[in-house]
Amino acid sequence: MPRRRVAFITGITAAAVVLAGVAVPVASSVRSGAASSALTVRKDVKDLTAAEKRAFIGAIKKAKRTADPDHPGLSRYDVFVNWHRDAFRCKNAWLQDGNYAGAAHNSPTFLPWHRQYLHEFEQMLRAVSGDSSIALPHWDWTDPASTAAVFAADFMGGDGDPTQEHAVTDGPFRKGEWKITIQDPAPTLAGLTPPKPYLVRNFGSFFDQGIALPTKAEVAESISVHRYDHQPFDASSPETKSFRNTLEGWRDATPGECNDGWVDVSEQDGAPHVMHNAVHIYTGGLWKEDGKVTMGTMAYNTSPNDPVFFIHHANIDRIFALWENAQRQHYRPQVGAEFGWNGADTMWPWRDRTINSWFGTLRNGYRYAAG
Repeated sequence: MPRRRVAFITGITAAAVVLAGVAVPVASSVRSGAASSALTVRKDVKDLTAAEKRAFIGAIKKAKRTADPDHPGLSRYDVFVNWHRDAFRCKNAWLQDGNYAGAAHNSPTFLPWHRQYLHEFEQMLRAVSGDSSIALPHWDWTDPASTAAVFAADFMGGDGDPTQEHAVTDGPFRKGEWKITIQDPAPTLAGLTPPKPYLVRNFGSFFDQGIALPTKAEVAESISVHRYDHQPFDASSPETKSFRNTLEGWRDATPGECNDGWVDVSEQDGAPHVMHNAVHIYTGGLWKEDGKVTMGTMAYNTSPNDPVFFIHHANIDRIFALWENAQRQHYRPQVGAEFGWNGADTMWPWRDRTINSWFGTLRNGYRYAAG
């Protein structure tokens, strides 16, 4: 996501157990609560067994080489990359008071959209692999042990090699083993070094100032925000009144614009990059080469090209679950917004379940393991 990502780290160690249906209107599409023994448990990466790591990696790689029957020319994995990229199309966003806000970002749907996105990805991995026990792990950015486990050679691989244009050269997704085929559209790449067809990471690089992962204090502060979201329901929603925007990480955002069919949101010079957005920048990196801005894979709108995306967002969803349990508040806006933002609306591209139905993890068949 050029010029817009903000990092987010989760260091909360409490169990993310969310009560089913708390302050959330129950829609007909909501699944009934399952017995605890049937719940999928999403673990911290550091707590995965060697067999669980192999199964998760194997499923991702098989999804990458398996054609999707409903999307000609795309693999099962690349369908998810394409969805995330197209969430930034102007036709999938809304113009509110001169400010473009997205179907999945910079808007109140950020958390429920990614919750459904992760659910669809988890179910796809199970279908492709034939292994119904596969569960998305999460990366607790505030815990050095979790970070080390994520970027170990037996899981996601490590930082990029500066002698090879910051290509990832170890682990199962290294250069030569993992080919990127879906890239950002040309209008969003103006002035940037062309993206590479392999994973690029430059940890902590943010021009000449660097960037760090979020802290436990930042996570706790976000959970303390009482209201889910607040007008104008975009990247400028006040952080003291919008849990969603506090977690997403926008600070001092400029109004979103539609440029050549794609939504572009940035921040004012000097604004801090924090929380969710900061983790994207930390992992991919932003720097200059030969006078052009260069980015790592996780900094683009096609950031799911890096499988780290999914364990990063699982941690965001875990913090969302902690907030639900602590605040017991429902989604806002319930009514009065553009179609696709109201609690009883369905979300692009699935259009099969209401936003309200995605509040609560237990009612959706999963929980996060205790830290």
